[in-house]
Amino acid sequence: MKHFNEIIVFDGECLICNRFYKWVLRNDKKNVFMFTNIQSKFYSENSNIDKSKDSIIVITKNKILYDCDAIVYILKITKTQLVIRFIISIFPRFISNFFYQIIARNRYDFFGKKDTCYIPSKAELKRFIN
Repeated sequence: MKHFNEIIVFDGECLICNRFYKWVLRNDKKNVFMFTNIQSKFYSENSNIDKSKDSIIVITKNKILYDCDAIVYILKITKTQLVIRFIISIFPRFISNFFYQIIARNRYDFFGKKDTCYIPSKAELKRFIN
C-alpha cells in the first residue's frame, strides 16, 4: 500500500462536507489523500489538531491546514477549480477565512445534517482512517 502524507478531516454528519469528500475522491487521481471525520477516534485522539476550529482540516507531512488554506491546498493537489482558487487568492486570507467561517458555523442550517455519519463503501474504506 502507498504511504499517504495528506489526511483530510471532515464533518461526517454535514451534507456539504460529505459532498466535498466524494468530490475529492473523484478528483484525487493520484490518491494523495486519506480521509477521516471529526467523529473518528483518530480525530479525538490527535492532540496536534486545534479542535476549536470549525473547519475542514488537512494534515500534511509538515503542518496542519484549516479554513481556506485547507481548501486551496486540496484544490491545488487535485489540480482543479482554478477559478475558485483564484477568487480565494485575490482576497487577504483573513477575509476569505471570515466568510469560510460563516459558512462553516451555519453549514447544518444552509446545507443540512445527516442523522448518522456517512458510511464509506468498501473501495473507499481503503483510503479511510477510523
